[in-house]
This record gives sequence, C-alpha cells and structure tokens, in this order.
Amino acid sequence: MIKVIIADDHPVVLDGMSRVLANEVGVQIVGSAANSTQLVELLESTDCDVIVTDYSMPGGQFGDGLPMLQMLRRRYPTTRIVVMTMLDNPALIRNIQKVGISVILNKTDPVQELVPAVRAAFSGLSYQPASVRAILASGGLDEPSQRPVLTRRELEVIRQCAAGVPVIEIARQANRSSKTISAQKSIAMKKLGLTNDYELYEYARTNGLLGGP
Repeated sequence: MIKVIIADDHPVVLDGMSRVLANEVGVQIVGSAANSTQLVELLESTDCDVIVTDYSMPGGQFGDGLPMLQMLRRRYPTTRIVVMTMLDNPALIRNIQKVGISVILNKTDPVQELVPAVRAAFSGLSYQPASVRAILASGGLDEPSQRPVLTRRELEVIRQCAAGVPVIEIARQANRSSKTISAQKSIAMKKLGLTNDYELYEYARTNGLLGGP
C-alpha cells in the first residue's frame, strides 16, 4: 500500500486528486493539506510514502516553491515527492529537478497522470508527462555556456521588480528614465525566457535574489 499525502491550496484540486487516487488499488490517501504548515504537521504525525504537492502554495509557515521543497527533502529524505506546477519556464523546472525531485506534473495535464506519477515516485523512478518534457526541451540543454548572462544593472532591475518596487521608483534611485528601466527589465526577461511578472517573481525567489524564502 502506497501511503500518500496531497497538498494544494485549492479545495477543488484536492478533491480531484482525492477522487482519482482513492479509486486506485494499492494507493491510500492518509491526509491532505492546504499549505506548508499543515503539510509538515501531517508528516510529523502520519506515515507517508509519497507527497503530492502544488509548487505554489502560499500562506504556510514553511513557505512554498523551491524553499519548501528543499525543506521537505532535508527533513524527510526517504519520502518521495511529486510536484504539480503551472510553471512553463524550463529553468524553473530544472531548479525543481536539482533539488532531487524527478516526478513533475503540469497542472494542465489530465488529473489521471497522478497515478503513474505516484507509482513512479514510490519506486524511485523519474516521470514527466509529454507537456513537461516539451517545456524542458524548449529551453535546450542546461549547460553553463548556454545560461543567459545578465549585466549587473539588468540583474538589479529584475531583483527590484520581483521585490515589488515600481519601475518609476527604480528609475528615480538609479537616476535613469522609466523607459530605460522598462527596457532593461524586458531585455533581462527575454534572456531568461520569462514571459510575465509571476514568472519573474518565481525566478527571483528560486534563485535567491530576494534575500530569503
């Protein structure tokens, strides 16, 4: 019997996962959580083989995203993890893999993908559906020579933007025009393959640009 804890901050998603896994022979849902605080409380009191968790799950004591995954890997090294995410940036997905998590699902995939994902995680195998493989392939190889190089100014602009500082304030501090700052932000995002401010924030957070979890 594979004992599974599911975690997501959307009740409808938890319900969908519960329905699929509850009908699977040899799989038992032993708990559900809406944030990292509840997840850790469950892990401290419940035997669990596999965690199925959303990547973005704000509001918990232990954060979410990469810091939460790193914490889970440190504290529960024998518990397997399946990550579900809406991220479509290959660099961010590779960061999840670098934590030591090799089973990653896209939340746009059919929820039935959970079954082979959970079984693969339990067996210590890698599993990514076609959607995730396509995202990774779109980014090419993760070699140092292929990683984007940002100028010091571009790096500072995206750090401040991700931290929520308005472009007009960044321009004032740097004694530059708002147009110049916006252009630097756009160039940096294009180099990184980021398409919106949410991806920019996730990139900054997972790469330590915000100064903490």
